[in-house]
Amino acid sequence: MLEPVPNSQVVRFGRFEVDLRLGELRKNGIRVKLTGQPFQILVILLEHSGDLVTREQLQQRLWSSDTFVDFDRGLNAAINRVREALGDSAENPRFVETLPRRGYRFIGKLESPVPSVKEAAAEPFVTVEPDRGWRSRQKWWKIPAGALAIALIAFATVVGYRWRRPQGQETLTPVPFTALRGQETAPAFSPDGSRIAFAWNGDPAPGTKGFDLYVKAIGSETLLRLTRHPSEWISPAWSPDGTQIAFHRRAGADTGIYVVPALGGPERKLRSTRMLRTWEAMSMISWSPDGRWIAFNNVPSDEHAMMSLLSTEELETDRPLNGANCLEQSQPAFSHGGEYLAYWCFRTEGEAWLYSLPLPDGKPKMIGPFRAWPQGLTWSADDEKLIYSHWNTSSFQLGEVTVATGSVKRLPLEGSAQLPTVSPKGDKLAYSSVSLSTNIWRRDLLHPDAQAVEPIPSSRRQSDA
Repeated sequence: MLEPVPNSQVVRFGRFEVDLRLGELRKNGIRVKLTGQPFQILVILLEHSGDLVTREQLQQRLWSSDTFVDFDRGLNAAINRVREALGDSAENPRFVETLPRRGYRFIGKLESPVPSVKEAAAEPFVTVEPDRGWRSRQKWWKIPAGALAIALIAFATVVGYRWRRPQGQETLTPVPFTALRGQETAPAFSPDGSRIAFAWNGDPAPGTKGFDLYVKAIGSETLLRLTRHPSEWISPAWSPDGTQIAFHRRAGADTGIYVVPALGGPERKLRSTRMLRTWEAMSMISWSPDGRWIAFNNVPSDEHAMMSLLSTEELETDRPLNGANCLEQSQPAFSHGGEYLAYWCFRTEGEAWLYSLPLPDGKPKMIGPFRAWPQGLTWSADDEKLIYSHWNTSSFQLGEVTVATGSVKRLPLEGSAQLPTVSPKGDKLAYSSVSLSTNIWRRDLLHPDAQAVEPIPSSRRQSDA
């Protein structure tokens, strides 16, 4: 066992020691893998041992004002990683206590005072491992409104680009597919790859808000609206012949699996579902290439999300999947050949296991464990790889895993990317990306009760009026 070296930058508690200079956590002298923001959060809690550290304080210290991410999700993931490294739990904490809706407190006994982080000579913390954490409630960003300008958020533009890139090109350059005001997300390619179905919340009926289903052809600016029932979320999937689109709607009592003609027409409900979580990826569905089954998530009475197959011929028949032993299953994806169904399996709240299930009655094969909060799953055209999105430090990024070997690499894309979908020919990839829109507003100061006016609406940033 390594003997600890006396150092003013080493903080000890229990069987643990934190080396502020090297940026390391050690247990009984052996290094424990904890880097990046989770390590920094632990140091901040140690600095304020016994005192409340609010969520707002952590946000100001670790999340810069120009980083536009879901802060709650990132913080919850980091706290879970800290607890995992310390062998701690939220229910019976020995080190990190949660003060609901306020923040966190370190309650362990320190053997020495903690020097300020500013005094420590540690270099910037960087993490390159897959990410940690999932399952937290989404919150809208709250931005103060001034008298002359109000900042608004435009979420998730869908972009597409060539999947096969020239050799030597290090970064793939995305091409915007939509630039509408509001949130456009959950893209799904048509079978011929010429159109994309997606959810958009920017054109609700008066007095309503939520997502409806739209279709747009690549190279066209014409939108085809397929539903008029604003919903909390919509996840679409095309039928193999391209004539219909199935979608999972989350809308209170109307939550369920629906189908609508791809060229427009009345929607039809196939069955009701039960969804307890607001995490949108839990609503993803997939239509089998033979047209016989729709894979979807549902929450039975035990309150854990599990996948089932809905027969498109006998709509009242569900076929439970022969999946691995999971706390929850989510984000099913049929391979293009129809021989496999991939899905995420959560055995703990901080770990996602990727599985491939041979159809119709095979045993699930684990492709690999990921300490990541996954947000989407799709097959490459040759069914040899799976493309997925996962949370990585400050944004969602796309990764690619080879099914046969489990080898993983990050796709060379800049910016946020989630909910990916690959065209059946494999020549295009579409995904949802997050961006900030800051718009100029004009208010009549002589008539303060008059409604504010937005002179030049856009989906990009405006400032300095």
